[in-house]
Amino acid sequence: MLSRVFSLLAISVCLVLPAVKGCGDSVCNDYGVEPRFDDSDRPPNAVVLGRATWTVLHTTAAYLPDTLKEDEKDGFFNIVRSIAVLYPGNGQSMVSEIYNDGTMQKELEAIETKEDAVLWAWKFHNSVSARLFPTRQPFPESLGIKSGLFAIPSPAGGKQFQLLGINPMVKKEIITALTARWIASDGLEVHQWSKRDMLNLPPDRTMYGRAFWTYMHTVSVYLPHTPDPDQLAAFKGIFDGIYVVFACPVCRGHFHLFYHDPVLQSEHEAIRTKHDAILFVWKLHNIVTADGISRGQWPDRHMFPPTKKLDGLGLLNVSEFSIPSPTSAQDQMRLASTCATSTPTCLDKADRFEIVADVQSRWQIEGGIDQPLKDDSPVPSCSAAGPNQKTLRMDMYVMGKCPWCAKAMDKIADSIKCDYTCVRDGVTLSARLDFQMHMVGLNNGTYEDPWLRAIHGPSELVGERLELCARQHYPRAYQYIRFMHCMDLNVSIIPLRAPECAASAGMDLDLLVACANMEGERLVAGSYGFSSWMGIEITPTFVLNHKKKILGLPDNFTDMVCEHIALDKPDAALAATTAGGSSSLAESAVSDVVMDGPLGSREWVVFALAAGLIVGVALGAWVVAARTARRRRGEARSLLHGRI
Repeated sequence: MLSRVFSLLAISVCLVLPAVKGCGDSVCNDYGVEPRFDDSDRPPNAVVLGRATWTVLHTTAAYLPDTLKEDEKDGFFNIVRSIAVLYPGNGQSMVSEIYNDGTMQKELEAIETKEDAVLWAWKFHNSVSARLFPTRQPFPESLGIKSGLFAIPSPAGGKQFQLLGINPMVKKEIITALTARWIASDGLEVHQWSKRDMLNLPPDRTMYGRAFWTYMHTVSVYLPHTPDPDQLAAFKGIFDGIYVVFACPVCRGHFHLFYHDPVLQSEHEAIRTKHDAILFVWKLHNIVTADGISRGQWPDRHMFPPTKKLDGLGLLNVSEFSIPSPTSAQDQMRLASTCATSTPTCLDKADRFEIVADVQSRWQIEGGIDQPLKDDSPVPSCSAAGPNQKTLRMDMYVMGKCPWCAKAMDKIADSIKCDYTCVRDGVTLSARLDFQMHMVGLNNGTYEDPWLRAIHGPSELVGERLELCARQHYPRAYQYIRFMHCMDLNVSIIPLRAPECAASAGMDLDLLVACANMEGERLVAGSYGFSSWMGIEITPTFVLNHKKKILGLPDNFTDMVCEHIALDKPDAALAATTAGGSSSLAESAVSDVVMDGPLGSREWVVFALAAGLIVGVALGAWVVAARTARRRRGEARSLLHGRI
């Protein structure tokens, strides 16, 4: 029986990951690039996307002409319709239902002026807020309007706030509040706030442009692989809308110069798939960036991906995206076809796929836009720091069967205690430790219904499920670290060491196996998603107090941690909020059952768990592509700060 398990494990790994090498330098040590922890380089989560979408809608409406021409109304309608049809995740059905309400449609069709558009966007926003936060006072709070008036669809007998025939005094107060919120006093072009994306200030040109790029890229990466005709029309309509109603006149003028380029128009018309949509927005963004570089506005920026080299041709260059230019008809990058070998104007299949993967890595959260980006122990492993006691938050990112990670764990395991101590310049320093472990992998599914791929194969996934379940049920005093350390002593046979390691760590194996079966996929999906969002691809990676990142485990790791403790200030309030997971989650019971014997019935439960997962993976292996390393390569510094 045991030999069958090993045979099945070996066969399945070969079937699923034929292109993955053994975990050496190319996989575990330096297969990625240095992660970036600036949140501007992370894929937008649901909150960030929502904020960007409202910025797009309200700011576009606020800067419309006082009286709208037909093409301006159509342009605004295109932006609104794209939100209703394309908004990703769970929010899509909600915004679609509100948008398609009979009264909302009648009011949308009646728009003739800027004020009409501003009021419709206001009602739309308040209607979404009323669904999400039914007890929140609608904006502006000074009016005292009940949120029930924005409940759409209206409950039986309920009344809906009517825009047609609105009281002039009420209308004036709403318009005044919206003007203050969304229009900068010195104008969109002139005012430059000193801080990025201020939540309660009107957007300047940079903030508005960033919101639009966030919206367009995010919509493209969450499209279904083959969008339906309505989705395709809504996506294409975004760019027709930008042409007419984009709020920045200078930016809109540049858009006018290149949007009617015959090659670009044919590519716009040819969009049929998700990949077509991703590449079209990618090309537009690089066109804008190329213009800024050529004018000397952004001399330190590059085409995205900034380190992408076409085979034998070098990096992407400005000339491939300089539109219009005297030679753009010949020199520009074309998307409509795939070449056998990449040229300066055409991508082969591999390069095309890699650019799509790079864009997705920048803008799409593994597991879906609605995934809760939290990957902590369910309860604090230690009590909060006392007065004047320093706190050390240490996040460690690993892969379940990575030998480099195992070596790092072996060196630090004994120091993972509630009070972390080290010596610096002959002085012993101490801090209350908040240690969190995160898994890095390949997630090929959604958070709700994950279909997960671990980088080192299905056996790694089984091990990660068990280890995260140990964290879930045995967080106190970092008991789960003992289990993980034991498993890492021989990563090649994970998860077969689980019975021995559960016994040595004082854990109930049955509890771990039950958790792995019932909750394991969700826990791994959440951990993969968090690591992806944080931009982690190198393992092991350590992050200290959400600030300092350390790649691998250098020889002076303890000195680096000690220096961080020495320079950090005590913060009891921070300690109380970062010492673990949510205190609202009930703490699981801790079992002290210790197993005896080298191989009992419980060991076979682990083998059964591994075999069950591996059989499923093996049967579905024909649909699983070989691993392609996700590249962040500097991640869209050129894209992020561009504008239209």
